[in-house]
Amino acid sequence: MLNVIMNIRKSDFIDIALLAIVIYRFLALIKGTRTIPMIIGATVILGGTYLLATLFDLDATGWLVENIVGSAVIILVVLFQADIRNALAQVGLTTMFREGTLVDRSTLIDVVVQTAKSLARQKIGALMVLERDEGLRNYIEAGKPLMAVPTVELLQSIFNPKSPLHDGAVIIDRYGKLAAAGCILPLLQEKLDRTKFGTRHRAAMGMSRETDAVVVVVSEERGKVSLVFKGLLTENISPEDLRESLNRILQRMDKPNDQAQKQLKKSAP
Repeated sequence: MLNVIMNIRKSDFIDIALLAIVIYRFLALIKGTRTIPMIIGATVILGGTYLLATLFDLDATGWLVENIVGSAVIILVVLFQADIRNALAQVGLTTMFREGTLVDRSTLIDVVVQTAKSLARQKIGALMVLERDEGLRNYIEAGKPLMAVPTVELLQSIFNPKSPLHDGAVIIDRYGKLAAAGCILPLLQEKLDRTKFGTRHRAAMGMSRETDAVVVVVSEERGKVSLVFKGLLTENISPEDLRESLNRILQRMDKPNDQAQKQLKKSAP
């Protein structure tokens, strides 16, 4: 062991550092896509299978796993070519360690609250999704990319009934940028009270069940604002309570605390 440590060269440190940077940057580029969870799932399955093959002397199974692992690079390129292509396209758009410029959180929250208040008054429907820790790149790339600083005027123009993007959702990424509009969200499969909730609420509930994003919904029929987070829906929330809830949720809490659970009143699906 001591001999190994004594034989370490300066070039070895450079080699390790370079590989670490490349791996870090690649993972940062594909963060928020389906690539990472699928890689993790494949790793668990292959690792478990190889372990069983080793324990029980399953030669054929072990040989198969070894060959699959040996061809892993080619398999990954074929399966995830679209995600990898999009990730590599971002290399020239970002710096090595900084992925975006943070927009002031209080300013962002004020824009969302003012927009929801104005649209509710006009009875214009809207869906605003705020990304937290889980990446939403798959939903963003399926919409119309914008990458703009969100303003009340911009959001109002997007949700204007004459706008071609008004039926979809807007997604604001974790840096506070308006990443995309016209995004399609997963619908909740459970039934909701049709007299109170429509497609927008089902989409908001579905998104909150599948991700950790927080969603603000404006009802076109009733002119009311709702907040959806972690499957909990708060109906007819006031601008003051909406601002307070968004500020608390966007502080990167892993889950609502007891007080938040009380304020986020669960709507019976």
